[in-house]
Amino acid sequence: MNLKRPWLHKVDAATALFLRRHAVHTDEFEQKTESLSFSNDVTLWKVARYEFDQVYDQTLDDVYRSIRRQAADIFSFYPDDLQIDEGFTNETILRFLVLHPFTRAVYVDVIPSGVVETVYVWMHPVEVCQQNERVTRVTLDVSNIAAETELHRLFKEQLQFPSHYGMNWDAFWDAITDESGLPDIVEFYGWTELERRLPEAADALATCFTDYGNEPDVKPCRIIYHQTEMLILPSDALKEKETNHLIYRHLAGAAFPLRVERKTSVRLPKRHRFSFERLKEEFVTSGIVYNHEDIAPWLTLFCDDQREEVVTFSNETDWLVSYYREGLTLQGTTIESVESIDTADYETFFHHVTKGVFPIELTFCLGGTFGPREEVYRLTLHDDDWKKLIEDGLLPQLEIPKAKRFWQSLSSLTSVQTLETFIGEYHPHIFGNFVLAHDANDVYHFLDHVNGSIKRF
Repeated sequence: MNLKRPWLHKVDAATALFLRRHAVHTDEFEQKTESLSFSNDVTLWKVARYEFDQVYDQTLDDVYRSIRRQAADIFSFYPDDLQIDEGFTNETILRFLVLHPFTRAVYVDVIPSGVVETVYVWMHPVEVCQQNERVTRVTLDVSNIAAETELHRLFKEQLQFPSHYGMNWDAFWDAITDESGLPDIVEFYGWTELERRLPEAADALATCFTDYGNEPDVKPCRIIYHQTEMLILPSDALKEKETNHLIYRHLAGAAFPLRVERKTSVRLPKRHRFSFERLKEEFVTSGIVYNHEDIAPWLTLFCDDQREEVVTFSNETDWLVSYYREGLTLQGTTIESVESIDTADYETFFHHVTKGVFPIELTFCLGGTFGPREEVYRLTLHDDDWKKLIEDGLLPQLEIPKAKRFWQSLSSLTSVQTLETFIGEYHPHIFGNFVLAHDANDVYHFLDHVNGSIKRF
């Protein structure tokens, strides 16, 4: 048999001897390791990974990770009639080993007939593997769960509960508090729908997670509930055509058809010259949009001193978008609160923002204590040194006084702005102040008083 294939490379004698001497005999794959040969009669070949497609097998992955926990740098096994022929890449075990992120290299001992006698797996150093193992994350989509039995079936499959799992909340508690525990992160999509459809089950599940967090001897787990969040963006925060971009993006994942409604309010003339009241008359136009192309005709607002319009898009159960002259309100599960207003400040805001892809466009709106009206400043952040950007890019533009106490003269000189005074006075709790960040991956972060948190969307 000709073994000179592009994905097989002959190994020199020194490397072959090293691998054979350091290979760990293991029966984790239930193979016959006693057949392992240390002779040089069989040529050792290195398997190149670039020719193969990725393959995943949960059982093999569990076994591989268990071997990694033994801190073995090299292990070997007998592959049971694996042959190096044209179709050998269909063998799940070999493809899995070659492409696994813990693998440094895979070698095979092949006799002239093409039968593989032994497979050697040379693993990355244990520190690298532990880093890859450090965070485990499971995402559970519960948006379409209609019965409690379906919910438990999802847990059994995705959280890898044992086959004898009892499909009830007592069994759920026993499963998550065993030796394996929960993953590092469990995130739920469709949590709001689950609460609405199965309130008792959602409450029982949340209670279990709360109790789990109070247990002293279990593995910590972060639970993320992707709930329906609301975001209010003032028009000052958005550049030209950015409103339309956000509307289209927000509705990209919506299930069409959508209901759309345009409400027009017209202010009527005063009844008489001494009247303080001006009545309003409202007109409502409704329609259905069946695709993204149908959205555009609804996005023109006619707004003047006498007339205001609001356009709202809704799905079967909830409204998703409200568009009006003063801004844009979005609602959905794609909006995430990453910090509450109690902990929202510059440090935490830019801690999240600078994890994104540069360049990052920033929009600062300064109102409240800084001046009688709001001013908008737009800057671009090219690295994670946001403090330098404020000092060099924003502060020189500020020609507004420091906050004055009521006993100070209105004619006081403008104070020199520093980063410390700026951060102290430009506070997210002050109405009118906000920062909007938009990175190169089209991820937004928003910090302001009205939303009460740092939002990511």
